[in-house]
Amino acid sequence: MRKYIFIVLLLALAFCLSAKEWNQYYFQFELTNKSELKNITKIVSIDNVKGNWVYAYANDEEWKAFQELGYKTQLLPAPSSLIEPVMSRSVSQAKLWDSYPTYETYVATMNAFATSYPNLCQIVDTGTTVNGRKVLFAKISDNVATDEAEPEVMYTGTMHGDEVVGYILLLRLIDTLLTNYGTDSRITNIVNNMELWISPNTNPDGTYYGGNSSVSSARRYNWNGFDPNRNYPTISGSQPSGQTLQVETTNMMNFMNSHHFVHGANFHGGAEVVNYPWDYTYTLHPDDTWYSTSSLVYANKAKTNGPSGYFTGVESSGVTNGAVWYVIDGGRQDWVNYAAHGREVTIELSNTKMPAASTLPNYWTYNYDAMLSYLEQALYGIHGIVHDPYGNPLSATITVNGHDTSYSTVFTDPAKGDFYRYLSPGTYELTVSVSGYPDKIVSGVIVNANTKTPLDITIGEVLHAQNISLQPGWNMLSFNIDLGSNDFSSVFGSNLQQIKNNVRTYSPNMQSHFNTLSSLEPAKGYWVNNTSSATLNIQGQLLSCASNPQALNAGWNLVSYLPDTALAVATALASISTKVLEVQSMTGTWNPSTGGTLSQLVPGMAYWVKVSEACSLVYP
Repeated sequence: MRKYIFIVLLLALAFCLSAKEWNQYYFQFELTNKSELKNITKIVSIDNVKGNWVYAYANDEEWKAFQELGYKTQLLPAPSSLIEPVMSRSVSQAKLWDSYPTYETYVATMNAFATSYPNLCQIVDTGTTVNGRKVLFAKISDNVATDEAEPEVMYTGTMHGDEVVGYILLLRLIDTLLTNYGTDSRITNIVNNMELWISPNTNPDGTYYGGNSSVSSARRYNWNGFDPNRNYPTISGSQPSGQTLQVETTNMMNFMNSHHFVHGANFHGGAEVVNYPWDYTYTLHPDDTWYSTSSLVYANKAKTNGPSGYFTGVESSGVTNGAVWYVIDGGRQDWVNYAAHGREVTIELSNTKMPAASTLPNYWTYNYDAMLSYLEQALYGIHGIVHDPYGNPLSATITVNGHDTSYSTVFTDPAKGDFYRYLSPGTYELTVSVSGYPDKIVSGVIVNANTKTPLDITIGEVLHAQNISLQPGWNMLSFNIDLGSNDFSSVFGSNLQQIKNNVRTYSPNMQSHFNTLSSLEPAKGYWVNNTSSATLNIQGQLLSCASNPQALNAGWNLVSYLPDTALAVATALASISTKVLEVQSMTGTWNPSTGGTLSQLVPGMAYWVKVSEACSLVYP
């Protein structure tokens, strides 16, 4: 019966909520077994788990559904109601960093960054929320108007509208990066070597639920009453139970899909821990060791600069696998790491979701070094570029052999051909896959800790150009490139009268059953009868002399000339020096005893070569 009720409740949750016509419930309850969370997380938004005590949020529909499960619950005051927040109403006041900005002040502060630092910062509007507010990003780079081959890194905050410490810290981080660029070597190095995107508040409707002038009524959910961090498509691609895809989610997915984000963090509050993938399953990510190690970089810095006990509440190490803490579906972190093939973690900054504004500078002290250190992780690992022989960037898939699954592979940015693969120290083998080319194996790639491993990978070969002049009448010619097309008309056009090799012939003017030569072959010599003067301009891959030996029969043979430069006859035929008797071209002859009028063999020509016995000709 309980299972039947649960299914009915899930169906009830599928109905959309009308804008603003909902109540928020923040509550706690006790589990008898943590395995119960697997079903509960599909009904309400779990916020924290401490032992068997669960803290969660719900809207009206979720609350009704949860009550039917029979748990004894205790309602808690909304975190935003516990203080009277100090608000800043000007940019100058906001930049004292000890207040919460009004919505208008936030927008003005963001725009002021771009106005004051136009060469370093652009403000990008990624879309409008349900209630008409803007989700803004500050794009920061040394050449902000230019798309460079650099890692794209994303920091975002306040996805849950009442978790506001990250909101202020990210605003302050933007300001610090811009004001200290060029004077602080560490900051300058970060800005010079990445394209950084920072959005301090990705749920302004939740933060300013009670109006733009205060955060005192901030809520976790968006304006429609949906948790933004349970609203992303699941790993299977379906929408989580009870979740209607929201405009903020769609806008963020579209924004991320239009970029090539390779590293980042999503800042939350209500705990103090770095949470890494996965959130939906206990199965470990192939890069679990790297995630754990890089997460510890942040946690250790925060613990060093924070008070005693900071970043130890969930795990003493300060880091946790998401599912080990508690399982969720529809989280952004899993979508980024699975569907977008990025590398994102969730960083919980404070046990108190909305602390007194006067304490915000303290959280900056605790986290500033950690925030920079985690950005610097994007500067390590494999930094590669994939291009063709002419330097054109290629769209490629990079697979770490014996390590990756389909969702942990990375891709190049098609615009620049650059890719970034973050790995634990070790030696790796990569497969580089580009449509239209054979896969390329790159072996012996060494990754060291806190070090960049540059890779420059060329896919394909330089096409060689061969120009062959033809006279009216008969010509002797050969090709030293792979023609690609072996069709006579595509090579010779309409000037061809007849072509033949040692034993076969073709003429466009003869009936097909008389034509015994059907196509051109590489490393063969030909007689060609042309109606008028012409120059063949052909491009293709240069044939290898060593890979294309020519089998000669005793007597006369029509042979091609494969080297790309002219050689003395004796030098060119050194491999058959004891067997060659005579050589003839259209205009000259040569024999090993007396020499003759033919002194060199040249590219594009074919030659008659007489040998004393069967042998193999291999050009030097």
